[in-house]
Amino acid sequence: MTPYEMGRISSFLIKHRKLEDRQDKRGMQRDEKDLAVVLREASMENIRDLEELMSGQGFVLVTLNSFDVAGIGQGSRVYILARKSDNLCSLLSTSQLVEKMDAANGRATAAKIWFTQIWLAHLDLLYTQRDRGPHERNQWIDATFTKEMLEQAVREHINGFVRRLNPNELMQSDVYEVLTAEKGTDIARYTKRFLDLMCECGMLDERGDGVYRQSLLSAVEMKENYDRTLAPLMIDADMLTERVRLATLSDALLTKTAEEESNGGTQWA
Repeated sequence: MTPYEMGRISSFLIKHRKLEDRQDKRGMQRDEKDLAVVLREASMENIRDLEELMSGQGFVLVTLNSFDVAGIGQGSRVYILARKSDNLCSLLSTSQLVEKMDAANGRATAAKIWFTQIWLAHLDLLYTQRDRGPHERNQWIDATFTKEMLEQAVREHINGFVRRLNPNELMQSDVYEVLTAEKGTDIARYTKRFLDLMCECGMLDERGDGVYRQSLLSAVEMKENYDRTLAPLMIDADMLTERVRLATLSDALLTKTAEEESNGGTQWA
């Protein structure tokens, strides 16, 4: 692998976050076929150099085949560029989130709050309601939900949990104020923006007819980063129902002050 080829591969991975080496070429990105050949023929030393290059930019290069995860054909490989949980990634910034979630109003606080709450609801659909742990990467192939299911999950969370909280105990929480101000139209609008953004950044795949599936990239990143991001917020799962487990996660965010958020928010998606 020449430095020029390594540069092309790193550029492709940073843009698409995934590079496939498979016999079936349908749906492959431009130049992906040629770059896959380069990776297939690369020496172990070349691969280590590429891993170090990606590591310096805040990523972990994960190589998977049919023995590692379901959904990969025999003799095929998939190269995934997973973000490091302890590094900020400029490619997926807060400003990008705000622009996609609430560009017209420019309300950064509301955009971040809605994204975070819908993100938690979508994790509930992908993991909790399937009795699935974040380490169970293989189940990504069957992890689907509809737009209507996500909207209903968010609505039940707001009406069944958030509105029942005592506002006097939330220290003037921006999260509480934004969610309880919802009048019936915000949920559908923000859910659609969330789904579009998650598909754009490769974390969800739209299957058609309003059905969405977790991407392999998302499953890999959840497995790689779960212990450092969400695990500290979880409590004994055996004592809780699925809805309360989601509420437990949300409670930690509901009571987080604006100052704490500005001093280091959770990396999104």
